[in-house]
Amino acid sequence: MKRILVTGSTGTLGRPVAELLTSLGHDVRGLSRRPGAAHQGDLVTGAGLDAALDGVDTVVHCASDTRRQGRTDLPGTRNLLDAAARAGHPHVIFVSIVGVDRIPFPYYRIKLEVEGLIATYGGTIQRATQFHEFALGGARIAARLPLVPAPDVPVQPISTRDVAARIAALVDNPVPGRAEDLGGPEVLRAPDLFRSYLDRIGSRRRVVPVRLPGAAFRAFRNGEHLTPAHRSDGERWSDFLGGTPVRR
Repeated sequence: MKRILVTGSTGTLGRPVAELLTSLGHDVRGLSRRPGAAHQGDLVTGAGLDAALDGVDTVVHCASDTRRQGRTDLPGTRNLLDAAARAGHPHVIFVSIVGVDRIPFPYYRIKLEVEGLIATYGGTIQRATQFHEFALGGARIAARLPLVPAPDVPVQPISTRDVAARIAALVDNPVPGRAEDLGGPEVLRAPDLFRSYLDRIGSRRRVVPVRLPGAAFRAFRNGEHLTPAHRSDGERWSDFLGGTPVRR
C-alpha cells in the first residue's frame, strides 16, 4: 500500500483515478481548495501543500485550469513540485496530452512547459488522447445549433477509466521520464462522432463538417494528436455513449 496525493481529485480524470487507487488498497488523499476538506491545499498560492504532502509516496497530478486554458498550470505545478521536494521527493506522475509538442495550440504549449518541469524534477509524464467526456462536451455544445458544426478532424477518444488503469500501473512500477503514450481503441472522425451523439438523443439535425484555418487545426487535421500505434483495449466510443444518460 502506498500513500498517494491526487490533485484535481474531483475532476474528470482525478475522480476515477482516486476511486481506482482506493479500491486497490492505497491510502489516497484528494487535494481540495474547499474549506474543511481533509487535505486542503491551493496549488496557485501553495497554501496547505506541505501538510497535504507529508508522508506521501506518490503524487498523481491531474489538476488543470481548463476553463482558462491552463493559465495557472505552470505556477501551480511549480508550487507542487517545490513542496514535493521539501517532502522528501515522492514520485510524481503528470497526465499530459498526446501531441502537445507538435500542435501550436496555446493550452498545449502550457502543457508542454509543465512537462519540462516534471522532467526536471524526475517524475513521470503520461500522455493520453482526448477523453470521451471531452468529445461528448463538444458534441453537446454543437448540438444546440440548428446546423451542427463539427471540426473535420480525426479523434481517438479514450475512457478516463482506462487512463486511470495506466496511472495505477505507473504507481506500482514507476517509469522515469515519459511513459508510452496511451490512446483510445479506435480512430474516428469528429463529424461521425457528433452524428452518433445526435442519434443517441433522437435528433435529426444536420452535421456540417468544418475546416478551420490556422496551423493548430492543420496539425489536428493531420492527426498530430493521435497515437494509433498505442491503442488501448478499453472502452469504445459507442459503449461510452450508450451508457451516458440522454441530455439534450
